[in-house]
Amino acid sequence: MHVLLSTAYFPPIEWLARVVQSKSYILEAHEHFQKQSFRSRMHISGPNGLLKLSIPVERKCKAIKKVRISYSENWIKDHLKAIESAYANAPYFEVLFPDVQAVLQERFETVWELNAATIALFSHWLEVEMPHHETTEYIAITEIQDFRGIHPKLDSGLNYPTYGQVFAHKNGFQNNLSALDLFFNLGRSSWDYLNALKSLAPQKEPHNHMALTYNTNEADIHPLLSERKRR
Repeated sequence: MHVLLSTAYFPPIEWLARVVQSKSYILEAHEHFQKQSFRSRMHISGPNGLLKLSIPVERKCKAIKKVRISYSENWIKDHLKAIESAYANAPYFEVLFPDVQAVLQERFETVWELNAATIALFSHWLEVEMPHHETTEYIAITEIQDFRGIHPKLDSGLNYPTYGQVFAHKNGFQNNLSALDLFFNLGRSSWDYLNALKSLAPQKEPHNHMALTYNTNEADIHPLLSERKRR
């Protein structure tokens, strides 16, 4: 199965699940940039509820691969501070946060380049290759599964099993956040969670999967994460 996706900034859980469950994915490289979408925004769960972190961009170009990032304000510092505030008490924060810092501090020129680095980071954490291609022109109609419509304001249609979140006691469980939330809280179990979403498409009758929960377990740390934690 191949899937078609738009680029995304520290992509949401649904986006990453579609990739993990596919043989390869195709990135739409010839669409226009869309404001207030996951192309330049990620959602995390902070101490006061949902946080929407957006990349500031220059408005000179609409072509998705050419949209330049604005560094007129120190938004990198703000994003890192927000992520630290949200996840400092998460089980795998200390292991993974330095990687996030390294990506953001690269100061990429375009949104496309930064997003590619965040996607590559997720692949690195999962220790799996996520082969992909780019479109050579805009695809209006396609026979492959098209998930370019994944959007913060649209319901994904998936039922997300709950897992331990840092501020669940205040905010309740929040689904389809940036996959950062998953990695910081679940570590290696993120792989199982992403694959389980495949069987959680809405059904007419209730099913047992709805009751699934995912707990953090030290023994479930990914070998890569375990090695880093020992350093």
